[in-house]
Amino acid sequence: MDDTANGAGNAFGMLSGGNQVDSIGELRLADGELFELPGVTGRLERIDFGNGICLHRAELNVREDSRFDVQNALPPGWIAGSANILGELDFDSPDGAKHAMSAETGLMMRIDRPGTRYFLPGGQVIRHAGVTIGLDALRAKFGDDLPAALDPYLSDDQSVIEVRPLGLNNKIRSIVSAMFSAQATGVGRKFKLEGLSTLFLAEMIYAYCLLHHDGEKTPEPSVLEKTVIEDAIAKITRDLASAVSVAQLADAGGMTESRLNSLFKLETGKSCADFIRSRRMEHARELLASREFTVKQVAVAVGFNHVSNFSRSYRDWYGESPAQALKRNSA
Repeated sequence: MDDTANGAGNAFGMLSGGNQVDSIGELRLADGELFELPGVTGRLERIDFGNGICLHRAELNVREDSRFDVQNALPPGWIAGSANILGELDFDSPDGAKHAMSAETGLMMRIDRPGTRYFLPGGQVIRHAGVTIGLDALRAKFGDDLPAALDPYLSDDQSVIEVRPLGLNNKIRSIVSAMFSAQATGVGRKFKLEGLSTLFLAEMIYAYCLLHHDGEKTPEPSVLEKTVIEDAIAKITRDLASAVSVAQLADAGGMTESRLNSLFKLETGKSCADFIRSRRMEHARELLASREFTVKQVAVAVGFNHVSNFSRSYRDWYGESPAQALKRNSA
């Protein structure tokens, strides 16, 4: 294991009860510390890059519902982007607020106080990445251009709890997926992961600032525009096998592609193209989980004429190929 990777206890300060089983199942993530909690086995890895940035990666096989407490190992004064490309989890922050993460929704967060409790629903694999950066390192990277939207995270108070959801766009998902790919191993592994971690956090901050900036806001949709968006969402969801495009939907609704994307973001938190792809990938995952279809049949069912293109898109989305997902579901 890389000498920058610490054990699960050192990385996350996890506190859990219950009896442990004797054997730990192997998962695809080759690096990281094997660990187990009640109902969960997997790997956790923490890499400190020595520049104020830390990467936390996890691949978890959640057999049964699991609850555990996490004592924050970081000193007060940091900001993090956190995302799942596979699986769902919930947690209660120390102030009692409830938060959820899924393959669609990540988080921008800072939790200085101890006492976060996680809940992992059983019967799933979770593939998760979180990147933290200390506030001094963040200020050094942004200089005088630190976005005002980040102000809630930048307090010198040492008991800040700030957690906000953020829709995951295709670019962010692809970066996280690359963290779990074969390309993130071998010679230069730490160097590659440092670059991916920096890019991931930069894209999370950029997406967050776009969502929370104080500039000119998108005009509220008219009644007609609301109908157009509802019809477009219904069309996309109803026939995922069709080769529908943003241009076709905009033309059918009598509006520009730019306006259509703005309305989609208001309604779904995603651009129209991101929404189409997310629905296709979600349906593909459901079909593969059913174990009733081949990879080629699933590709056709979600609008891909070539299995190779489907496999590439699925891997970018979930961090594994559809063939690997099918094999895992059949195990």
